[in-house]
Amino acid sequence: MTATGFESVHLEIKTEESPGHRRAGHAAGVDGSERRPSRLTLLGRALLVAALAVCVGSRGAVSYSALLVTLVLVGGALFVGALSSPPDARIRWSLRWALLMAGGLVAYVLFQSWNFEGNPVANPLWSAVARLVGPIGGAVSVDPAATRDAIFLLILPFVFYGAGLSLFRGDDGALRLLTWLGALGLAFAVFGIAQVAFFPDSLLLTAKTAYLDSLTGVFVNRNTAGSFLGVASLILATLAVLALPRDRRGRFSLWSLISDPGLPSERSRRVMAWLFAAFVVLLALFLTKSRGALVSTSIAFVLVLPFLWLDGSRATGGSAGGRPLTLRRVLVAYGIVALVVLVVGGLFGGLTIQRMATRGIDDVRLCLYWSALDAFGQNWRLGTGFATFASVFPIYRPPGCGAPWDVFLRAHNIYLEGLVGLGVVFIPAVLLGYAHIVGNLVRGLRSRRRMRVVPLMALGALVLVSLHGLVDFSLQIPGMAAYFATYLAAATTVSLGRRADAPSRPTSRGERPG
Repeated sequence: MTATGFESVHLEIKTEESPGHRRAGHAAGVDGSERRPSRLTLLGRALLVAALAVCVGSRGAVSYSALLVTLVLVGGALFVGALSSPPDARIRWSLRWALLMAGGLVAYVLFQSWNFEGNPVANPLWSAVARLVGPIGGAVSVDPAATRDAIFLLILPFVFYGAGLSLFRGDDGALRLLTWLGALGLAFAVFGIAQVAFFPDSLLLTAKTAYLDSLTGVFVNRNTAGSFLGVASLILATLAVLALPRDRRGRFSLWSLISDPGLPSERSRRVMAWLFAAFVVLLALFLTKSRGALVSTSIAFVLVLPFLWLDGSRATGGSAGGRPLTLRRVLVAYGIVALVVLVVGGLFGGLTIQRMATRGIDDVRLCLYWSALDAFGQNWRLGTGFATFASVFPIYRPPGCGAPWDVFLRAHNIYLEGLVGLGVVFIPAVLLGYAHIVGNLVRGLRSRRRMRVVPLMALGALVLVSLHGLVDFSLQIPGMAAYFATYLAAATTVSLGRRADAPSRPTSRGERPG
């Protein structure tokens, strides 16, 4: 299904390139497709896919050994991709941006971990310890060794993002990467369902000690599995939409799958296969019982599906047959999509809804958030050191915040933990990251036509992980971060695949490409 599905989808998606892109035809075709990849490129792609499989399959690469193996593989993939830079200047800039961001953050983290006597910016905790045991130096980080060790965690998503941009070029390269990601998401869902049905007490080759009543797949935490499956469902929905037939004006034509006797059966089977895969992934998502993942995924679909519906009901390129957008149509689309999402969630998410009703607001988590804010307030300039939350939280933990034997390793909020660890520097770093990613995807929404679904669904995935990050730490798990970063690389390649002012020529069927 994977290879055939990709090739068939790409036959329906041809893009026009500007003259600047045509001059880059040695690496990418003028229709947005790349020429046959070299053996070196295929090797790099194999390394990237292997790195992603290891990173996800080894419980999310939470162990140091799995993380190192992953970095060696994906580092090799990035090196191979960097041997010949992408022909598109904007994709080259995105690649350089990722490397510059990673380099800047690594430099700051090394500065935090620099331990020496007389350090004028050392955390006050070092002075308190020195009064007890004598001079021991000082650093911004309260645990310099932990901060240095976490550098690999910090750079991992940037390396995956850069490798994806440099190795999977053009629309066909990006679609191939999306297909691999969708297949990995489906495999994860099938394994998770089998896990719940046949060996609920096992986690790969070891005993499962937590979340025995929930689907976790290869991850330890059900919330990480929920985020992973939510993103995978958006990827599979993207592939299903790209496989849909269109009418003469370029509009989506889901009804023709049933009503058009002349439609090739292969296309119908392909669309139904992607839709069934998305259904399996969503079913696995419900079995995680993750409240945050279910709500975040629902919000993402409610936000993107009306846009997809309204965009698909209009002729591409604004041709005469398209229906104009009105406030009434927008409200109706949102109302129908929200109702469908609520019905589906009510039918299949009963266990998760029951958890919401019985547990309500988690007082311990609220206490955790207030304590993290207190820690940031007292260390806002330089932070307490990257990846030191577990070390510094007990100092700010008030009595009655959870059971006495509870150990909190994370803040269950990636933004608060980032503020505590990095200080105020975290704010511009996050804003720059969002500005870059959102800017690329919005450019794709404006400049792409037939491929517009790719940046649209990627924006939905960004909303999903951003919202879930408010209540959990899924993106802090290397396997989840690598999967999402690779997805963003594919979506960025599509979004920047043609210039916004590139001319569009009608195809032989009267459709506009792109």
